[in-house]
Amino acid sequence: MKRRHLPPALVLLLLLLTLLSLSLSSRRHLPFLPRGPSSQSQQHAAAAGDALLRRLATADPGGDQVLAEAAALLANASVVSIPSIGGRYRFLYLRLPYRTNATSAPKQRAVSRLRVPSHTVPDDGPLLDAFRASLRSFLLAHQHRHRGSNVAAGGMLGGGLAGLLGRPGQQRFPTCAVVGNSGILLGAGRGAQIDAHALVVRLNNARVAGHAADVGAKTSLSFANSNVLHSCAVRSALTAPGCACHPYGRAVPMAVYICQPAHLLDALMCNATATPASPFPLLVTDARLDALCARVARYYSMRRFVSETGEPAANWTRRHDERYFHYSSGMQAVVMALGVCDEVSLFGFGKAAGAKHHYHTNQKKELDLHDYEAEYQFYRDLQVRPEAVPFLDEVPGFEVPPVKVYW
Repeated sequence: MKRRHLPPALVLLLLLLTLLSLSLSSRRHLPFLPRGPSSQSQQHAAAAGDALLRRLATADPGGDQVLAEAAALLANASVVSIPSIGGRYRFLYLRLPYRTNATSAPKQRAVSRLRVPSHTVPDDGPLLDAFRASLRSFLLAHQHRHRGSNVAAGGMLGGGLAGLLGRPGQQRFPTCAVVGNSGILLGAGRGAQIDAHALVVRLNNARVAGHAADVGAKTSLSFANSNVLHSCAVRSALTAPGCACHPYGRAVPMAVYICQPAHLLDALMCNATATPASPFPLLVTDARLDALCARVARYYSMRRFVSETGEPAANWTRRHDERYFHYSSGMQAVVMALGVCDEVSLFGFGKAAGAKHHYHTNQKKELDLHDYEAEYQFYRDLQVRPEAVPFLDEVPGFEVPPVKVYW
């Protein structure tokens, strides 16, 4: 049988119809994909994801645990001191009752132990009363911390800090440097640049001696967590008035946030041992500042977790113990600076291969309770896209000042 040949035009038409049929058939089995990265559906999804992260970040189990500890101290703590031989100082014990089991008689355990001057620090009774008053104020402030994050407009970021720094009539500074403790500062030669700022904030009493060429020598404010304060107080308030917490000079003030409510006793003791000849201005951070920093730290850590793992934000607790997760001293110092400075420069916030964790110590491992990589993302957003930083945009009338990250 003779094979019949189709006209070339008809062959081409049949081929095109076949390809079209296959294309339509395959697309029926594919989900709809929005066109372009700026599609409306993607924008809605991003907004919903951001709203979820914000909502999850407002929960603060660690903060609730601190409040529970403060309430227990207020209800049950006692202060007992034992005089030393010769009576020059006293060993001071802050104690709480405890039971080994449900039927045992209560015993006393020491929550804190300090050595204090006999004639400077109040006797046990008045000191316990002052400690309880401090606990009440702490509890009252932190129980209302979820009412809002309006920190930059008041509290410590207003008259409190200005008064501490001796500027009650002028609350803002034209230029501020917040100096982190990263080992990347070694060899950087940033000392003169740092010292040129109107306000220089240092963290956790980091040593500057021997490192001035890289980290500067000027210090306007020491910002620390209360564990640092407690370590200072433990050393010897007798031989070093002001709790030995003044490596930058006794006139340099300290702002401290409370990690453990028992450390409020250290703050009281430090203030009690300061004298006109040996001053030591000390301020406990505002509860609203603490709450704001906790939210921002959790938000960025959750966002990083979702981006790296693809898991929902609710699974974040698999990586971090939310009872102990905390922002770093550096992050809170940066947030504080946003509220009192017209321009903010950050030095020593970052890391590099081979660099030490701290420029002034041999510590190499980062603390598990902080998410430093997430905090670095926060600093980058402050510099590049401040409008994207969560919670700060909820403060009426507040604008993030220009931020420059040098490391």
